[in-house]
Amino acid sequence: MHTRTRSHRHSLTGLAALGVLLLTSCSGDDAAADSEDGASGEASYGALEIPLSWVKTWEFAGMYFAEDSGYYEEAGFESVNLISGGPSATPAATQLVTGDNLAAMSNPIDTASLIEAEGEDAPVKIIGSVFQQNAFSIFSLAENPAEEPSDLEGMTVGVAPGNEPAFYAFLEVNDIDEEDVEVVSIQGDAGGLLTGEFDASIGFATNQATAIELEGAEVVNMMLADHGLPFAGGSIVTTEENIEENRDELKAFLEATIRGWQDALNDPEAGVEMTVEDHGADQGLDPEHQRLTAERQMELMTNEWTDENGLLTMSDDAVDDTLEAVEAVGYELPDDIFDMTLINEVYEENPDLLEY
Repeated sequence: MHTRTRSHRHSLTGLAALGVLLLTSCSGDDAAADSEDGASGEASYGALEIPLSWVKTWEFAGMYFAEDSGYYEEAGFESVNLISGGPSATPAATQLVTGDNLAAMSNPIDTASLIEAEGEDAPVKIIGSVFQQNAFSIFSLAENPAEEPSDLEGMTVGVAPGNEPAFYAFLEVNDIDEEDVEVVSIQGDAGGLLTGEFDASIGFATNQATAIELEGAEVVNMMLADHGLPFAGGSIVTTEENIEENRDELKAFLEATIRGWQDALNDPEAGVEMTVEDHGADQGLDPEHQRLTAERQMELMTNEWTDENGLLTMSDDAVDDTLEAVEAVGYELPDDIFDMTLINEVYEENPDLLEY
């Protein structure tokens, strides 16, 4: 038997925030021109603030490269603030719709949860995806492995509240009765797997599972994407208002981010150094952990589709798979939640970006 800590149809709340932009100039027309083109004739978009879906690990290395290499600055952004997420942070998609951010890093499940909670007040769109395949895994120790969904029957599984929707959807799509699995509520740390507190846990194969592996344990990963939930991850989300009113700014952000990810894929070790020594320095991250994260994440970011169409894009099949998987979790996403027109325009205008 198990007791859920909260419903997987959880609601999200946030305080509304208003951004006020003051323009001063000798004439209104000159002010508008300067805002768009800057004094030197180049775009000038002001500060770029992007809420992240998790703490600063190699998961966001491409954005670190884009900041440190000056790609965001070259795109027209005067300053950059990548806002760290984490288990106690307000979900990034919620920060997006309650604030004045240009975009945020989220995932389809959190985005669907927001839409369900806020309804028409959450007019969000997914305009790109870092992961072609999500990194979710139910991981266990080789001495008592869960290699197939049915192996979970009779097991105790450590589940963080934020992972409950994905976990219960996994049980449902694989015809496993919830009563046959005992759930232990945990936070982000799966260390209880090593002490025998639970037999398996759900998290990212690129993160939590890797941490257990680095403790010297042999870990077995059962990827959710291989067992009924093949949704894409690392969603880049924005609002309909931003698409309508700040389209060029969004495209500038996407172009700079793509360039950053090209650098990260070509030099993952430099990304490890940026993560450990700078962007995630306050976390005391293990460099070896970040190297393994990089190695595994790179495999989930690229495939034949991205080779032909570019990083951060999504195929029609990936969109359809994601919509079906999110529905299996218990949410519904609008059919038009994905807007790939901006990133397609970026590649049309910058064909050199296809090479990475």
